Amino acid sequence: MNPPKKFEKDTMHAALDVDGDGIITDAELQQVEVFEKAEKMEAQKRMAWVAMITMIFFTAAVFLPIFPDARIKALADLFSLFYIGMASCVGAYMGATAYMSKGR
Repeated sequence: MNPPKKFEKDTMHAALDVDGDGIITDAELQQVEVFEKAEKMEAQKRMAWVAMITMIFFTAAVFLPIFPDARIKALADLFSLFYIGMASCVGAYMGATAYMSKGR
């Protein structure tokens, strides 16, 4: 059995002491790791949603009459790169989520 970890009060690791007893246990370290992982997954989910919503609004904006056809044709190659980039963000998130849920 490992002895508990003690840190100085003003150290950057003091935030890891969840119950405030001055001792950082393995359970507290594991709890912080789980929280950081969940926070990272939530950020990835928000990024995928923003990418998907951006693609929808961008597609709707292109069909508005305020953009001339000549400009849309000139930027067609750039548009395809935009869609590939945004779709890859969404696809990577969905693939990673499916892979992680498969292991449970």
